[in-house]
Amino acid sequence: MSLLPVSVSPMQKQMLGYGLALFFMKGLSLIMLPITTRFLSPMQIGELELLAVSASFIGILLSASLHEALYRYCAKHKSLNRKRLIANQLFTLTLLISLSFSLLGLIVTASLEWQEHWPISQQSLLIVWLSLTIEGALAIALAWLRMQDKIEHFCRICMGTSLLQVTLVLLALQLDFGVIGVLWGGLLAHLMQLLLLISSGQLTLQRPQWAFIHTSLRYSLPLMLSGLIAFGLNGAERWFMLHGESLAMVGHYAIAAKFALAMCVLVQPFGMWWMPKRFVMAKQAPIKAAHTTEFGVVYVCALATAIAVIGQWLLTFTLTDTYAMAGQLLVGAIFMVLGKELAELVNLGLLHSHNTPIIFKVNLATTGSTLLCCSFTYQWGVGMIMLNIGAAQLIRALLLYCLSQRYHALPYRHIRMGLYPLVTLTGLISLQCLPNNVYIESGIVVLSVMTLALIFRYPKEYSAHFNKAGA
Repeated sequence: MSLLPVSVSPMQKQMLGYGLALFFMKGLSLIMLPITTRFLSPMQIGELELLAVSASFIGILLSASLHEALYRYCAKHKSLNRKRLIANQLFTLTLLISLSFSLLGLIVTASLEWQEHWPISQQSLLIVWLSLTIEGALAIALAWLRMQDKIEHFCRICMGTSLLQVTLVLLALQLDFGVIGVLWGGLLAHLMQLLLLISSGQLTLQRPQWAFIHTSLRYSLPLMLSGLIAFGLNGAERWFMLHGESLAMVGHYAIAAKFALAMCVLVQPFGMWWMPKRFVMAKQAPIKAAHTTEFGVVYVCALATAIAVIGQWLLTFTLTDTYAMAGQLLVGAIFMVLGKELAELVNLGLLHSHNTPIIFKVNLATTGSTLLCCSFTYQWGVGMIMLNIGAAQLIRALLLYCLSQRYHALPYRHIRMGLYPLVTLTGLISLQCLPNNVYIESGIVVLSVMTLALIFRYPKEYSAHFNKAGA
């Protein structure tokens, strides 16, 4: 009996490969939680989280988003030699910037008289500075390998070094090296990843010209600024939690945030399929584009409620009682990322009409106002911080939706587009307020998902809604 042949396009193979590598890298940290939480206390997890978000912030500065310049300036050349020249120059420039500022950070950190009551140890921060010396070069090397369509090399290197990192971290924890061991494991794995990427991509050091440096930085620095603004709603809250609560609370939140990240990872396959074709569809088939975007919104909303329940069950059965607080923070962590994922879908009109400066202004306004609110209310606890950021993300999504419709209207069913997040918020509030009971939680998930499906499906015709807003 022969199987029917299934044809898979090269693009689908690439998307599948990148999705697999992404899921593997992101999923390992979640899979390892039952092990790492048995070796590390909430305070140690909190220290790791503060180090991670601080490294992310500094990494944005040191990399200067030059990998975006690689996409921009390599794409317009057909010659492989010319592309390789640009990649080598950007790789060298990024490495020089990262090394210079990271060495300065090492010297300043080593010269400081460290206080015992500070939440981060001096040795841990020194290891982070060492890691940052190669952070920008890693971004360039990964982007260059993707541009060459070396999907097999990309997957093997990323998955292999992820397994190496897991092995080194587990060994360090078993030998009772704690936070320091985890950081060394990550540094060694990333160093190995960089060496493999350099070999596979055939990158070499090549002195960039001053004109090229000026052109590249002029393009990439505004993108770096956008990354810093995004950090304000996805990273800076950890420091507010530290001052408003404690280092242990930051650790509990870090556990909850990793489960919320699972929702973002599960959204990625849809995004990888939809993002490349949405602009063409918005122009040629606006009804279909609206339908697909609306389906994405429903998918995100359904995932939010499902992960809120499944995540709580997993937290209960896989982690020790020391981390029971993380389960209470999970709903809030999902509320914080809900608006972010919705905004990525409903900003199609602004992107299609090339109005990215408007997106930047919206991001700047919402981030600035949210950080201002958090600076006045953080002392009221982690719940208020979550409420501020979650509400800001939803307001940002609403603003982008309205502005997108203004500059490039799509035939959405506007009332329904508003009902989807309302149904989800009702489900999340119910999960937070009602007693913890498997039957109640299962009922809330089933009821929420069925309500979303019914709103989306009936009626399913969009042609009647093309010229006017309708239900």
